[in-house]
Amino acid sequence: MVEHASANVESSFPSPRTDLEILSCTGRSDVAEVFVARTRSGDDKSMIEFVDGLDTRYPREEKWIINLSTQFGCPVGCRFCDAGHQYYGNLTVDELMAQVKYVMDRHPGLASRCGKLKVHFARMGEPSFNDNVLKTMEKLPEFMQASHLWSCVPTTVPMGREAWFERLYEVKEKHYRGRFQLQFSLNTTDPDERARLMPIRLQNMDWVADYGHRFFQDGDRKPILNFALARQVAFDPDAVISRFDPEKIAVKLTPLNPTQTGQDNGLDTILRTEDSQAIDGHVKRLNDAGFDVVISIGDGREDEIGSNCGQSVRRMRDPEAR
Repeated sequence: MVEHASANVESSFPSPRTDLEILSCTGRSDVAEVFVARTRSGDDKSMIEFVDGLDTRYPREEKWIINLSTQFGCPVGCRFCDAGHQYYGNLTVDELMAQVKYVMDRHPGLASRCGKLKVHFARMGEPSFNDNVLKTMEKLPEFMQASHLWSCVPTTVPMGREAWFERLYEVKEKHYRGRFQLQFSLNTTDPDERARLMPIRLQNMDWVADYGHRFFQDGDRKPILNFALARQVAFDPDAVISRFDPEKIAVKLTPLNPTQTGQDNGLDTILRTEDSQAIDGHVKRLNDAGFDVVISIGDGREDEIGSNCGQSVRRMRDPEAR
């Protein structure tokens, strides 16, 4: 049954000029609920995913997470992500805002009461390829009327988008000082492996270090280097230590999420397995060098739900996908 987003906006900001056709909802309210929707009626190329989620350690009133798609599929084609299965372009500002509005409408009045409301531009798509992401970030504070609003962006750091990243810094400084989470999704310290896992032209780690150091200001959360650790994929803590300032940059180690694409490419996680002890020495080396290291395993129920990027749309398009 197709459901249309209803009108129930807390602020006086104009509503998005887009109705979502909700095609499915999977998951559970105490972990995450994943929606598949069309933004353009009857057009399957406009299928997206977005998530009404939370940190399972806290009630939603304390911490609430909304994950948005920024593109129809993704052009990067990471070897471990189902979102790159197909790609049909960028979402408009209205299509981005419609996802936010739909989730807000499910919890009337909560945005203004929530202790920490995080909007992640972190579902289908590479955010830095879409200029409308920046425009949406600028609109969100007035639209959501949430005093504890955070904006969160993960990126593979493509080349050719330098102007986008400079503008991102300006938006952060104006609207989200001290309430912004920037993640560089590197996944390996080996440049050849990085190019294989994320097959687009990427900025090198020296560029990432220079930008990350400039991005961080007093009171900000440190930008994060994220490594989704996979078997037989290199991770050398000295490559991090030699380039990055631990006073300005943090490190996060996560499992490689189980996806159809990752399985097809023979990729499997280290964390969550008996091999995870192998990283203990790496963590100690980084800690000794002064780095904050977060080991983010997450809730296993998210994998049972299938709430990883691109899975829900891919399954709807291809019922045979595992």
